[in-house]
Amino acid sequence: MSLDHWYIYGAGGLGIETMDILQSAIRRGQQKPHHCAFIVDHPTATEVLGFPVVAVGDHVPGAKVTIAVGEPFARKALLKKVEGLGLVLQSIFSPDAFISEYAEIADGVIVAPHVSIQATAKIGRNVAVNTASILGHDVVVEENCVVSSMVNLGGGTRVGMLSYLGMGALVKERMQIGHSSIIGMGSVVHIDIPDEVIALGNPARVVRRNEDKKVFK
Repeated sequence: MSLDHWYIYGAGGLGIETMDILQSAIRRGQQKPHHCAFIVDHPTATEVLGFPVVAVGDHVPGAKVTIAVGEPFARKALLKKVEGLGLVLQSIFSPDAFISEYAEIADGVIVAPHVSIQATAKIGRNVAVNTASILGHDVVVEENCVVSSMVNLGGGTRVGMLSYLGMGALVKERMQIGHSSIIGMGSVVHIDIPDEVIALGNPARVVRRNEDKKVFK
């Protein structure tokens, strides 16, 4: 095993932010120093932020990896891929986040700066929680979800796997958001949202099925 190597899968915007979080954790002694690099399918640069960009196939077997792409279904596909490559899925927590000691966080989770995760919240594998989001008590976010910046999930909310919450979305306590759904930027959720839909507005209403399972066209 080569757990002294740590890859960030993806060198786009979320990848850059995630590498920055990792380096901050290393500087503050919350992570040990590692040989850090980006890993991508088709490199177009040799380095980003001064860190090497490595093609899949040129990676060090058994290294740690954190998936840093902003599409839930892409996260799921990459999770299957890294498991096949023998890489070890790893979470990254910003030193500037608050994470309750009573919260449960699975492997591969990104927790960005100024996030607040409250007592007895449960975060599934390979979830990204972006800057300044608030996850109240007893919130459940299932695997492969993306919680964008400044999202506020009221206590007891449950978010189904593979869902995407846009920037600034507000969700009333104890709401249920189905799997594979998208909540639009700035939307306010007062009622349960079913599976595989796109919901927008204040109050958030279903506008159509989430047929192509993509957030960014």
